[in-house]
Amino acid sequence: MSTPPPQRSPATQPYLLPLPPQKKSRVGVVLGVVGGVMALLFVAWAAVMVSMVSEVGTDGDFPEARYRLTLPKTLLGGDYKLEQDFSDSPQDSFERHAESALGGLDVQAAVAIYTPSDRGGQLNVSGVYGRFKNVDDARDTMLKDAADPDGVSITRAPRDFRPSGSDVTVTCQVVTNEDLNVRVIMPMCAWNDGNTGALIGEIDPAVSFEDASDVDLASLAERTLRIRTELRQPIS
Repeated sequence: MSTPPPQRSPATQPYLLPLPPQKKSRVGVVLGVVGGVMALLFVAWAAVMVSMVSEVGTDGDFPEARYRLTLPKTLLGGDYKLEQDFSDSPQDSFERHAESALGGLDVQAAVAIYTPSDRGGQLNVSGVYGRFKNVDDARDTMLKDAADPDGVSITRAPRDFRPSGSDVTVTCQVVTNEDLNVRVIMPMCAWNDGNTGALIGEIDPAVSFEDASDVDLASLAERTLRIRTELRQPIS
């Protein structure tokens, strides 16, 4: 029996997940590549965050920490199941960079891949929790950096949503990745409420090749808020 290869943490992995077997279609290969870029998005962020400096402020300028992010085994009534939790992998280096880039204190990561229970694709949760002084800037930075990796571009500009009954703004955009002559669109939404923030992006083979203008961002914003409700828990 051959010895399995050693496992590497996302902090040392390349941005791309392993390609599917050759017998799969080119579409499957592209989805695997794109999914890898998004699932390990925080790794790419670390390089960007090194050059950014947070605003000067005292501890009193930041909100009290009342909420944190958790990663439950399932989301949205069991529609998605937890595939892999990367939260412990970035460790201190990522969290220090996140504090600088997002203007936060006491930042911790909540990063995971969820997979649909009844179809292909994946839902990526790239989250942080701690104490954030400027929620609008933190939210905008998450979306801006999501389009930073090579080959990824914004095809629908960020748009703010405040669904009925919501106490937080959700901003959504659509980015596109082109590889192997196949164009894949990736809708994503972000929030930051002073204690928690996350970028939620989904790779769905059923919609990944449609025109970006056809994506219902308002519905995506509402679903992001449902995900936020399940991830965000009070600190006991």
